[in-house]
Amino acid sequence: MEGGAKRIDLKKLFFYLLKRCWLIIICAAIGFAGMYWYTAYKQTDTYTASATVYVLNGNPNLVNYQYANITDLNSAVALLDTYTVVIKSSKVMSAVTERLAADYPGINGDFISRTLSMGSVAETGVLRIMSTTSDAKLSADICNAVVDVAPAEIIRVVAAGSIEVIDYAEVPELPDYRSPLRQGLIGALAGVFLAAALLTLLFLINRKVTDTESITENYTPPVLAEIQRKNVKWKDPARLLLDSGSLTEQIESYAKLRMNLFYTLAGKEKKSIVITSAISGEGKSTIAANLAISCAMSGKKVLLVDADIRRACQREHFKYEEEKPGLSEILIGEETWQNVVIPSGRDNLSILPAGHAAPNPAELLSLPVLSTLLEELEQNFDLILFDTPPMNVVSDPLALSSHVAGCVLVIRQYYSDHREIRKALISAEMAGMNVLGFVFYGEKLKQGKYYGKKYYKKYYSRYERQTEK
Repeated sequence: MEGGAKRIDLKKLFFYLLKRCWLIIICAAIGFAGMYWYTAYKQTDTYTASATVYVLNGNPNLVNYQYANITDLNSAVALLDTYTVVIKSSKVMSAVTERLAADYPGINGDFISRTLSMGSVAETGVLRIMSTTSDAKLSADICNAVVDVAPAEIIRVVAAGSIEVIDYAEVPELPDYRSPLRQGLIGALAGVFLAAALLTLLFLINRKVTDTESITENYTPPVLAEIQRKNVKWKDPARLLLDSGSLTEQIESYAKLRMNLFYTLAGKEKKSIVITSAISGEGKSTIAANLAISCAMSGKKVLLVDADIRRACQREHFKYEEEKPGLSEILIGEETWQNVVIPSGRDNLSILPAGHAAPNPAELLSLPVLSTLLEELEQNFDLILFDTPPMNVVSDPLALSSHVAGCVLVIRQYYSDHREIRKALISAEMAGMNVLGFVFYGEKLKQGKYYGKKYYKKYYSRYERQTEK
């Protein structure tokens, strides 16, 4: 059911990061400011002292820093690494510590070793020994102590011919150069990397449905329509219904859903359809109400059944009494459908309320009386839409599977979860419920240049001028 779930869509990832570039810029700015401030005002000054010695090899198997080819060069690098290991050995560090202990109580070999760094001067036999500490005199003293102690150990281990001291270390007068700008740029790059890495991780673990492509790529049922979700500030479901003041593109979206739905129903005997979703909050009741209105506008005689006996929703859309009898009373034999079906206030559209809440709605919908009820309703209406609870929450929609032509699954953008959708499709398949297709319900739909708001406004204004002539 999910074809490309494990593949990383680099194009989507790029646009995902591009849309959130403001966050990356903020992290870069924070990284730059933090590193700049720390380097300029909080970082402790350091001082680096250096001494140089010349090593003359007495071992004929070792190159004497006169490089003839790449092999000799590699040997010289290896020899330099050997000197470094010898100088930082415990024996040398212990001797250096003894020389410095009188002037620097508490100093130890580990500290001295961490301050040291070494390198050849311009790929010659000259070895530069450097020490970096926060005390200028200490840096010079460490270098000079190493220069005095290390040669004997190097000659013993490496079999060097001799070691000549070229320059002893002098106490540096100025601290090491610090570049707040350079450190700030490093901090900015670190901020960019961390932000991009975090956003990429969020992108990879995000299971929310973002667009119709992720639906068509992963699932077999088609997307019947994309519906623009109204952003209603007041929590009044009635304001979500289609009316004469609705946007033209929204009316056309429901018209497309209606036509695609009728196409899928062609050749089917049953006229009943379940409108449901995987989880609550995806907008299935609003879609069911507006689809019923759209079908009624086309001239079809439509019945909208509020089959959510636990939590009836359509009374909030169509403003009828909360205690009105309905489907639950019909199923237990207390009422007939002719007595409880009410007008919606819209031409060709009637409402069958949910009725009083019952503790066992799934059992009620499984009663044999439902089959008889649907036969009568289909004889009196062209289309019957069941607004049911979410499929993954309760089993009510699945109880209708043998009585209806199929179901339409509502998917809400940035809200519906792929895992929940797969779970709903598996449940539908096991119950024998035919999934007719999906409705993609979102606030940020892709509008093509031909079918966006400007197109509808321009086209219909032109159409009205022509009809007036």
